[in-house]
Amino acid sequence: MASNDYTRLNKHVTHIGQTLLMSQIESNLKTYIDWGLLEVGSFFNIERPTSGAYGGNYATLKPVDDPSYNDGQVWRSARKDWVWETGISYSSQPIDISGVYIGGNFYGTGDATYGHHYNYPLGTVVFDNSVPVTSTVEMEYSYRQVQTYVADQAPWWDELQYDSFRVDDPTFDQAGSGNWQILANNRVQMPAIIIEAVPRRTFKPYQQGSVSHFVYQDVLFHVLAEDRWWRNQLVDIISFEKDRTIWLYDNNLIANVTGYPLDYRGMRVSDALMYPDLVESYRYKMARFYNSVVTEMESPTPRLHRGTIRATLEVVMA
Repeated sequence: MASNDYTRLNKHVTHIGQTLLMSQIESNLKTYIDWGLLEVGSFFNIERPTSGAYGGNYATLKPVDDPSYNDGQVWRSARKDWVWETGISYSSQPIDISGVYIGGNFYGTGDATYGHHYNYPLGTVVFDNSVPVTSTVEMEYSYRQVQTYVADQAPWWDELQYDSFRVDDPTFDQAGSGNWQILANNRVQMPAIIIEAVPRRTFKPYQQGSVSHFVYQDVLFHVLAEDRWWRNQLVDIISFEKDRTIWLYDNNLIANVTGYPLDYRGMRVSDALMYPDLVESYRYKMARFYNSVVTEMESPTPRLHRGTIRATLEVVMA
């Protein structure tokens, strides 16, 4: 059949499973914000031992009561969303996780004695075999100060965890109960940004005689914080992106070559590509923050402060 067969869908759809514009925008914005925040120092390095502002030890891991594993296989830190990226442009660098300490002895990644892998987004170490839950397990790592989520990938994003910085909280040490015993994929630790591409889109012709269009896609950035300062800070950072132009990477190309930096376990792959590498090697389209409006600023309780930014992204679909 001819390439302009009128029985076929538009040329942007070649397979039902391909990732199209809205999902491309959401995943790209998460990666862009994650990388950008790291470049301005939005991470904490946890060395052994590291005390919190109120006491406690951030380097200590606690066992997780995960029904998918045996007791003692999964251990978690107080803060999840560990930093896996390297080579950022900042005065200090995140810690590159190299192993765990069990009973004061170090076991490197790949060590046969206590084989394990890391789930960076969930902030957990998963051992091949159970470690006695009475063991002292510690690790040096870095965690993101601000967590970002794509709305449809975080269906439990309204399950907020308060005081996630308070490792002196007695529930941190409780096995089978307390805030931290809610599985990490059911917890959102603040401050956080939730990215949601919404069903509001307009089109404008690109040029006369062309079927290309400017596509104007609205995206909501929901900011959640435990204090006004962090709410205000993140609202400012996101809203000031107005008129900023960025390159998007193509998730379909990355999937075809299995080029994602994290595998199905949440473990960093060998020679993982950073955000600038993804944009350079798997370039998709250019996007401009065409408009940015702060639509909501609320403090419903003294411990929850919310803000919403509606941004319009301009993308040329040729």
